[in-house]
Amino acid sequence: MSTPGVSRDLAMVRDALGLSPEAVRWLSEREHAGSRVGADGPVLPDDETADRLLTRLGADPRGRADTLAARPAPERDTALWWVLDRMYRHQLSVLGECLPIEGLPGWPALPASTGPVGAHLYVWLYLAVLPKVVAYHAERGIPEEVSWASLGVGQGMRAHRSFTGHSGLSLFSTWTPQVHLRGAQFSFGRLEFNRGAVSFGNGACGYAVAVHIPATGRLDADACDRSLAQARDFFGRYFPEEPVAFFTCRSWLLDPQLGEYLPPASNIVRFQQRFRLLPFLRETDEGDADHVVLGYVFERSAPGSEVTADLLDELPQDSTLRRAYVTHLRAGRHWHERTGWLPFHEA
Repeated sequence: MSTPGVSRDLAMVRDALGLSPEAVRWLSEREHAGSRVGADGPVLPDDETADRLLTRLGADPRGRADTLAARPAPERDTALWWVLDRMYRHQLSVLGECLPIEGLPGWPALPASTGPVGAHLYVWLYLAVLPKVVAYHAERGIPEEVSWASLGVGQGMRAHRSFTGHSGLSLFSTWTPQVHLRGAQFSFGRLEFNRGAVSFGNGACGYAVAVHIPATGRLDADACDRSLAQARDFFGRYFPEEPVAFFTCRSWLLDPQLGEYLPPASNIVRFQQRFRLLPFLRETDEGDADHVVLGYVFERSAPGSEVTADLLDELPQDSTLRRAYVTHLRAGRHWHERTGWLPFHEA
């Protein structure tokens, strides 16, 4: 039986892979737009080239070996190759585009039943699109060292293993790679930045740069100053047609409740003080971020995104931030992601 709005090919892939309704919706909305780019399908690098590229992209030896062992083949992995092909074409169709400032949904999650090939499909997608992104950066005059420093995928692969116990690229890590593959995200020292378009109901009205905070390392104030200064120079130099009005940041690290547990001179509190928070409206906010903070602070996941009392009892209490997380939830409170902004040319 056909499903309205779903092509026959996608319906067959859905049934073969057991895709969720959300994954089917994502692929359906982008299937035909991606086919209009007129490009050939994905060409995967050979094992030697793939290993070299993954090394340069920050993947560790285990991640590289597991990726090479899970190479998709169009004749054997027909349904997964269909997904790879459509997503490859979609990524080429949006190469160079700004993001909506509110962000993008992550790539569709593939079921665990797709095995190692499914778990690594997005790593191979990354490798297939990568030469196009590097070429796009070069066309804009972006230095090669900046381009490669901004394209690492190793951290996402390590996060996947931390959460699932095996190699791959999925879960929450699927948002950042697709921004990389648009050629829209850049790393400068401690922070990462992506180009964003600010829109109202009648269309785009300006530009902003979204600030992202990689999970590893201290949030040193001087390092953040250097990153912001580099970003101001970079976007003005290489994207002059997109005059930026402000930086924006959405993160649990901007939750002012952290100030109840951390000293005023802490790096997190000092980072918060850079930004002017937008109002927090519980009825319209995206929801509590207890499970998000759990992932970043403890590298753990909560079944069903619900943090239970039993889980709290298992968590280590070896830092101020970890103790704050547990104390806050045991008091019946929640953590939230907050959005702040900072004028682009303000120190």
